Amino acid sequence: MPKAEFGDFISQNPNCKKFENDETMQDVFYFLSRDYILTQLIDMSEVGKPAISPVVENIEHFFMDLSKTYINTLDNNFTRQAVGLMVKTILEPFGYSVWKQKDLPKNSRAVKFQSASVYRRDYLKKATMRMVKHIEEVK
Repeated sequence: MPKAEFGDFISQNPNCKKFENDETMQDVFYFLSRDYILTQLIDMSEVGKPAISPVVENIEHFFMDLSKTYINTLDNNFTRQAVGLMVKTILEPFGYSVWKQKDLPKNSRAVKFQSASVYRRDYLKKATMRMVKHIEEVK
């Protein structure tokens, strides 16, 4: 099973079907799915901090284009929760599960989000993806 897709998020969370054709929510999902962002989500999880801590400000910027009319906004609690469910869908193939909810650190500079989920590796769950970091000599 490859990395999660936006369709996986919708099928795992039928109550989020209203986001199915929302381009901004799709953009947020694919931003969170980028390898360098995934690395940050997993790194934060490994140290017991909310996964979105280092990127929450970026997520909020997706909804700040004043020339655009948004179908859904982060002023709505359900939309913020949907972003959290996206992270859950994205981290699941790596074997991570929600552990607890925690306030976001002040240095995250979040305006719309106050708290987020902390994930931890569930070794009873079969991971289909893994993040590999290694050091190489530069020649």
